[in-house]
Parts: sequence; C-alpha cells; structure tokens
Amino acid sequence: MRSRSIVRARRTPQPPRSRRWPLGNTMSFPQTLRDAIPTLSRCWGRCLLLNSITGRSQNNELFGKRVQIKFQVEESGKLTGKFDVWMDLDLEAARELARTLNQLADDADDKPR
Repeated sequence: MRSRSIVRARRTPQPPRSRRWPLGNTMSFPQTLRDAIPTLSRCWGRCLLLNSITGRSQNNELFGKRVQIKFQVEESGKLTGKFDVWMDLDLEAARELARTLNQLADDADDKPR
C-alpha cells in the first residue's frame, strides 16, 4: 500500500496562488454623501461642485498596480459640506480614462460656437 506522501509527491505542481485581491475598477462614496442626497420623488438628486482632483499610484502585494484618484466635491447652494469620492482603477482603465478625457477635450475644442 502506498503512503499518501508518495501520492502527493507525484502530482503535478500547482502554480502559486496570487495573494492579490481581485479588485475591479470602483468608485467609493462616503456614507455622509449618501445621507445628503434627498429621497423625495420630485428631487433628481444632488449636484455637487468639483473642488479638486488629486491622485496616487501604488504597487503592493495585496492589490498590485493601481491608480487612485480623489475627487473632492462640495455642496452647492444652501447646504455645506465637503466629500471625498475615490476612484480606484487598474492601469489599463486609468490609461483608457486619460485617452477618453483627452479625446473629449479635443472634440470640445474643435466645435464651433
């Protein structure tokens, strides 16, 4: 009778599993922003002013190579408050976003008044 250790040794070695989380492209909204959106049926939602855009890149064991963009938005009108909305993208999505924004800006620049 064969021992289990011999049977295991004959198996094809498996590739090492990735330790990274399978993270998609996401947008993260703070809880306080969700609470600021009116729930009345006649309201369309909340329009916020884009105050600033900053970002950072990372390359680590858990998430891999990612680009994170922070949109700081603030209330328009009578209400006050600033909110950080985060976009987390893989590298290809970040590059495609940049291409799309450049193309849209070029298209707007070329349009007659």
